[in-house]
Amino acid sequence: MSSYALYTLRDLRVAEERQAEQTLGEAAAIVRRAETETARLSARTVEARAAETAARATTSAPATAAEAQTVRRFSERLRLATRTAVEALERHRAQVVAPAVRAETAARAAHLRARQRREVVEKAIARREALRRREQERREEAAADDLGQRRKS
Repeated sequence: MSSYALYTLRDLRVAEERQAEQTLGEAAAIVRRAETETARLSARTVEARAAETAARATTSAPATAAEAQTVRRFSERLRLATRTAVEALERHRAQVVAPAVRAETAARAAHLRARQRREVVEKAIARREALRRREQERREEAAADDLGQRRKS
C-alpha cells in the first residue's frame, strides 16, 4: 500500500473516530436525561408513599358509615397514586434507562474500535516513514562512501 493510500486511510479512520465520539456523546446525554427523569419519578414515588403513610397515621376511627366510606376512598386513591408512581418508575427504567445504558455501552465500544483502527493505520504510517528514513540514511552513507572512494583514487 502506498504512503498516499495510508494517509487517505488515516483521514478516513480519523473521521470515523470523530463520528463515533459524537455518537458516544449523544448516547451519554440521553443517559443523563434518563437518569434525571428517574430521579424525578423516584421522588414522586417517595412522596406518594409518604402521603399514604401519613394518611394512615393520622386516620382516627370514623364515627359514621359515611366517614368510613370517605376515609376508605381517600386511602384507595392514595394507594392507587403510589402504585401508579411505582409502575411509572419501573416502566421508565425498563423502557428508557436500560436501552439508553445499552446504547451508551455500544457507542463506547464502537468508539474504542474506531480509535484502535486509527492507531493501527498511524502505526503503519510510522513504520513506513521509519523505513523511508533508514533507506535515505543508507543512501546518504553509500553516497558518502562513494565520494570518499573517488577522492582516494
